Formats: sequence, structure tokens, C-alpha cells
Amino acid sequence: MAAALGSPFVPGVLAELGGSGEYLACVWAQLESSVATQGFLNSALYMADMASDGIEEDYEPELSRRSLRAGGLGAGELERLLTVLDVFQWLQPQLLLLLSALAESREAPVVGGGGRPEPRELSGRARGHLATEVVLVSPSEPPLPDVARRLGLEAPPDLYRAVARWPRYLGPAWEELQHLAAYPSIRRRGRALYFYARSSTRFLAHPLRASAEELRESGVSPAALGEAHALIDASLPALATMMMHLAAMRWSLGVRDREVVRRV
Repeated sequence: MAAALGSPFVPGVLAELGGSGEYLACVWAQLESSVATQGFLNSALYMADMASDGIEEDYEPELSRRSLRAGGLGAGELERLLTVLDVFQWLQPQLLLLLSALAESREAPVVGGGGRPEPRELSGRARGHLATEVVLVSPSEPPLPDVARRLGLEAPPDLYRAVARWPRYLGPAWEELQHLAAYPSIRRRGRALYFYARSSTRFLAHPLRASAEELRESGVSPAALGEAHALIDASLPALATMMMHLAAMRWSLGVRDREVVRRV
């Protein structure tokens, strides 16, 4: 599943869903063919552009490459950090779209089926993502418990655990990023990402049938189904928020490129 998403590690939300009985195996058997399409990736990357636009419009970072270098972050460390951030640039919106499809499937007998079936192109960037080392630091390592608390989450997100590998970055970055929630426009853009992802699930290339009735017939217990639904409900808004945090991280480091919406 991680490889299909172009991720060099198993995202936490998939690992947790994997503990919900047969749930993940049942839904992945249907979702895999849609995830493998270029259309799925392009829909996800359009959302990455939405996040970047929202940050560019309203966020003026004080953090910069120059200030980080002055704080002791080496040039090699910065390049490795940027490489890891690029993995999350593609991964997080795909997870948001995937979980949105699962959430929609609880309310509709069939989700998707209206997208294009062309397979993904295996670009050099995609191959680079798969070869990138992503180390998830222990969630108890400071300031990760504070990150989780301030974000209202039970555990720190994968994004913050990954960048915690570079404490000279995370310390000053978190001092700034923890205040993103104070920007009403950024909060609105995060909510917009969530609703856009939910509406975009109709463009899955292949139909998903994952109602409670369908999954129970496939052997998923009511308890496992309840656990999976609770996890999805908690993860969706957190992923949208992390897309905004990632866009802010990249913006402060001078990464201004777009994925699918090119500027004139």
C-alpha cells in the first residue's frame, strides 16, 4: 500500500487501519486500482496546490534558510529535510483523498467510477520518493508531545515525527507553525481541502463499494468497522491541517513551485 502511494514508509493511519480486523484488506482490494491511476495522483496534487496558494496568500514566515543556517542547521541537513518534505507533499493529499473515499462510502452504496483509468507515470521524482529515508522519531521526543497537544491530537502526526530528525529545524519551525491556527483564512483553507477531497472521490477511476452492509458480508466485524470509522473521522481533519503546515514549511524554505496548476 505504501509503495502504491509512492511512500517509502507505511503511513501511521494505514498502520492503524491495518489493526481493524479485515477492514483495510477489504477496502484496499477495491481502492488499489484507482490509486494506481494518474488521475488519482493529479487530484491529490491539485489539493497540494490549493494548500500552497492558501499559505502564499496569507502567511509571512519569519523562518528562512538563512536563519536556520545561522542556527546551526547544515547545508546537507537542509537538503535531506527538503527531500523528506517532498515525500509528504505527494503523500498527504493522497491519504486525504483515500480516507475521504472511505468516509463517503459510509453514506453511498457506490463511490467513484467516473475517473480516467490511465496508469501513473513512474517519474524520476516518484522513484526518488521511494528511495528516500524517512525516520519517524519517537512520539515522546520533545517537542512532539506538545505538538500533539497543541493540535488537539492523541499523537504527533507523521510529518512532525519525520522532521523531528532535525531538531535545529523543528525547534524554530514549531515556534512559528503552532500559531497557524490563529489565521482564519488558513483554517478556512484547511476545511476547504477536506470538503474538496470528499467531493473529488466521485472521480475515482473504479467504483468503491464499502458500506457497512457490504463489509459485514465480507467478514468485517461491527467492532472492527467501528474502530476504522472512528480512526478515519479523526484522521481526515488532521491530514487537511497537516497539508497546510507542510505548505508553510516549504514556503518558509523558499519552495514556491506548483504541482499541476501552473502560473501564467
